[in-house]
Amino acid sequence: MLRMTGYAILLIVIAVPAWALTEARLLGQSASGQTVVFNLGSHDGIQSGDYAVIVKQIKSLEDRDLRLVPAAKARNVKINSDSSVWILYKIFDQELLVKGDKFLVLSESLMLSGRRPPHLGRISLVNDKNKMKSQIKDAESNDKNRLSKLGDKYEVMVPAHENQAVSDTDAEVIDVEVWKENKASRYRSSVYKSANKEEFTRQLRLSTFEKLVTAYLQRVNDPDFNYDRFYEKQRKSEFSNEFAVNSGYGTEYNTFLRKESVRSTADAKLYRSILEKGESWSEDYSDEELRKVLNQVSVLQEKDRRILVVAKPTRYSMNFEYGFNLSDAQGDDDPLYRRESLYSTELDFEATPFLKHESLERFTLNATFRMNYTAFEAQTYNSDLDEYSLSLGTNWYPLYAPYAVESPIMYLGVYLRSGFASAYAPTPDEKANYTVLSLPGFRAGFKYLLRNHLGIRLQASMETLKIERYESSKLNSVLPENTNLVEAKIGVGLAYAF
Repeated sequence: MLRMTGYAILLIVIAVPAWALTEARLLGQSASGQTVVFNLGSHDGIQSGDYAVIVKQIKSLEDRDLRLVPAAKARNVKINSDSSVWILYKIFDQELLVKGDKFLVLSESLMLSGRRPPHLGRISLVNDKNKMKSQIKDAESNDKNRLSKLGDKYEVMVPAHENQAVSDTDAEVIDVEVWKENKASRYRSSVYKSANKEEFTRQLRLSTFEKLVTAYLQRVNDPDFNYDRFYEKQRKSEFSNEFAVNSGYGTEYNTFLRKESVRSTADAKLYRSILEKGESWSEDYSDEELRKVLNQVSVLQEKDRRILVVAKPTRYSMNFEYGFNLSDAQGDDDPLYRRESLYSTELDFEATPFLKHESLERFTLNATFRMNYTAFEAQTYNSDLDEYSLSLGTNWYPLYAPYAVESPIMYLGVYLRSGFASAYAPTPDEKANYTVLSLPGFRAGFKYLLRNHLGIRLQASMETLKIERYESSKLNSVLPENTNLVEAKIGVGLAYAF
């Protein structure tokens, strides 16, 4: 069994690159759902009578989640050069079998390719009926106590080496027979007859195949599994293609990683035991011990939160903001009109170009569309100004990454704005259209995201709007040809990260 397990582990390392070649599309399915057709044929390495496990990818391999799930067990009943028919003799989830979808067909012939057939031996045990039980037990253990029947009466001080099974065969099939007497003669009578070697070899091959599939799915569905790191460990040396860059010998760094893993497991057990005891968990601690434990639990909570945030970072966010003007460019010389409601609405789209980079992920790019309803003084008359503009800018997050959840996320930003505006002075009844340019504008903000990716945002901004007239309703208009308007705003908005 140890030898077979070693072969299985070796095969996992060797065969993983080949499994990618078995991706197939479901071309058709019978009304009963028991028969399916895949676009895999003899040219793809499939053999007649193959057993296979049909696997479907339900999540990206980059997600820390369940990624690959088995859909069914199948056996090939017909094969062509570019297609094959399979009988599904065990279906795990019928809903996963959707016509036209892609699947991973882990077939017996491909996964066990290159393996030699096992060398089997056959043993016939013949003994008296009352001694058969102990003899079968010895045979199953390879007669390890044959030379030391009195070994239990002696104490082993220092073992020279571990017990090793040495055999010319990979496995033995056992037939059991007992002696029976007939008058003066003794003859052998069969009690148990093992399967023939061919049938046993077939069962052993299928068992090995299923173990490899199970090991592969467990490995890929491990949250910490990453194909890049896996292939890096298998990368060959530049000087010799026979040796891997990462050898099997331990290093100080690997020892450190193992110790960290053990410590993390111990920390998790401590945290879980505290949670299971409820409010009475601290009654067994002294004040000094409790202070240390509380500090340790706080550190564990922060580690868990950081792991959760890094595991599922969001690259984009949308923000809808309602802004209040802090500045008012209207004058007091116009007694007939004054715009009272000065506000703006803004839709903001933000993206993080360098996600998960330690430094560059703190910088984001954003674009906004704004509708701004403000006013200014034109000579001695107050005039409405309705602005519609687009802006492009960048933000810098000094404390936390822009996708951090349940953390106070602060940012500073700079941007430029361009658009158009229409002005209307009610007292002289004049209108004009303007182009708008702001270069640059400055902002500072705060946002807080929940675990469901919804959040709030508070932002302060200041910019100088440079407006230039290109159309007027009257000659010698009181509305200026160009002017600069300084605007300061406070905005409150809703955010959604994805």
